[in-house]
Amino acid sequence: MGTDHKNTPLTAAAELRRKAEERLQAKTTELRTPRTEEETQRLVHELEVHQIELEMQNAELRQARDEVEATLDRYTDLYDFAPVGYFTLDRSGTIKTVNLAGACLIGGVRSRMVGRRFVLYVVAADRRTFTDFLDTVLTSRIKETCEVELQGKGNQPVIVQIEAMVTASEQEFRLALIDISMRRCLEEQLELMHSDLAHHAAKLEAANIELEAFNYSVSHDLRNPLTAINCSSQLINELGGDKLDMQCRGYVQEIHDATLRMKRLIDTLLNFSRITRIEMRHGVVDLSKMVKEITLMLKISEPERRVTFRISEGSVTAGDADLLRLVLDNLMGNAWKFTRNREDAIIEFGMTRVEGKPACFVRDNGAGFDMAHAGRLFLPFQRLSGTDVEGSGIGLATVDRIVRRHGGRVWAEGEPGKGATFYFTLE
Repeated sequence: MGTDHKNTPLTAAAELRRKAEERLQAKTTELRTPRTEEETQRLVHELEVHQIELEMQNAELRQARDEVEATLDRYTDLYDFAPVGYFTLDRSGTIKTVNLAGACLIGGVRSRMVGRRFVLYVVAADRRTFTDFLDTVLTSRIKETCEVELQGKGNQPVIVQIEAMVTASEQEFRLALIDISMRRCLEEQLELMHSDLAHHAAKLEAANIELEAFNYSVSHDLRNPLTAINCSSQLINELGGDKLDMQCRGYVQEIHDATLRMKRLIDTLLNFSRITRIEMRHGVVDLSKMVKEITLMLKISEPERRVTFRISEGSVTAGDADLLRLVLDNLMGNAWKFTRNREDAIIEFGMTRVEGKPACFVRDNGAGFDMAHAGRLFLPFQRLSGTDVEGSGIGLATVDRIVRRHGGRVWAEGEPGKGATFYFTLE
């Protein structure tokens, strides 16, 4: 008959005890042997040293035990009071441990949850998803993620994102659960907002089509009667001749001038509406060169004026050359107009950096404006201070629209009587 393996540990323990008793008996016999006084003192000294060593080892062990217990307490607190639900499941999906956050997600008592299958807390529609998810985690052996709906407290649904891994032994799953119910709600609201935005975009497209029709009407139907009024006023002035007194001649001239202003306004409005529809052609644009060309035209228009221009070299950017020419035409033209009453007029153009991004600027020492009204400068038909200066109030609105089409922004700084600076970025 073979040896009974169940008794092997007991036999080994008995053998160990027997050997220990034999060694103790041998030491006892050795101690009973007569010793000299010197040997006795040496033995006593060794015993005292061994006793001190044992006490030091015991102290170290107690300190190590206390540190382990303190660390365990800290990790227990972190585990229990973490804002994320933590679960440990065995291979069958049965809950072995759960922290407080996990229990709160489901609205259960921890002691009653342990030993139950986790899938029972998943809504019926998502149970197959969850079991397939555990199979995937077991197969891939890396962290996997899924989203399921749980039956929360009072059967209120709780949507959670689960991140799970399998342990090295492949006997347990570690799960981390994050409540994403609020995020899902926000996503649904965002989807509704996108739907509303698409609806408004469609309405805006329809409005743009109507605006195109209106522009066509303005450009053709309104111009015909204006042309007739203009021609009629000129005929009256020519045919009437000396028969018209000075007052009548003044009235006829006012009619003629008003039709010209109306025609210019119609052209301005049409050009303003076309800005957003013009196909942009991006390329490298030398803004410094463009400003010099505009400066030359301004000087030719009023050669009697003495204005100092300071134009930085090498201001190059990317954009639509024709549209950017309109931006500079308007900004330089504004600076030209609002420095008309200054004998020492100075107009500058250059580039600087604002919030780490390149920005162009046009600065003058003209009439300036009150910063309290800065927000209205770029609205159509809003005029800068100094109503005696000609203009339609469309120029800065045109600048704003073009700059925004380039992905930038435009703003202004100024002070009454001390000039103004207009900045714009293009990206």
